[in-house]
Amino acid sequence: MNIYLDVDDVVLKWHEAYIEKYKLPMPTSWIPYEDIKDHLEELRKNKSFWLSLKVKHMPDFTPSGYVSARGIPLKWTKDTLKLRNFPGRSKVRHVKWGESKINILKSLKCDIFIDDKIETFIECWDNGIFCLLMDTPQNKHLKTKYRIRDLKFETIIKKYNAVKN
Repeated sequence: MNIYLDVDDVVLKWHEAYIEKYKLPMPTSWIPYEDIKDHLEELRKNKSFWLSLKVKHMPDFTPSGYVSARGIPLKWTKDTLKLRNFPGRSKVRHVKWGESKINILKSLKCDIFIDDKIETFIECWDNGIFCLLMDTPQNKHLKTKYRIRDLKFETIIKKYNAVKN
């Protein structure tokens, strides 16, 4: 079973670090900040920001890898996952911010993907990839039976089997 995880707001606390750095309120929808592009451009050069991200959810299994939309060196992501002792951290893929993850997920023969972004969740389902939505304040308004609140293997497989069997 190939299970891949998003990084930001699935396994690491990106939003919390971002709003703390820029003194912003926690959003109730996906990144409504006017200055996000300028901030991301600034953060692209700030290795310490990325290495300081704290654990949000630690999987109780070894995922096949991680697929994330980030505009930073891949090494920084790998270094952060290593620093936090994440399992499966040697297999990390990036797409650029705003770019689709579908082609990478298909090339990896992904059975299950877990992401926090509604658009990615929907795009996965539209392209035949089973996807679970990690619960965040930004996606609470979407009603779905495919929402999860942790990275427990048993929970993930139970939701998968309910659809596939």
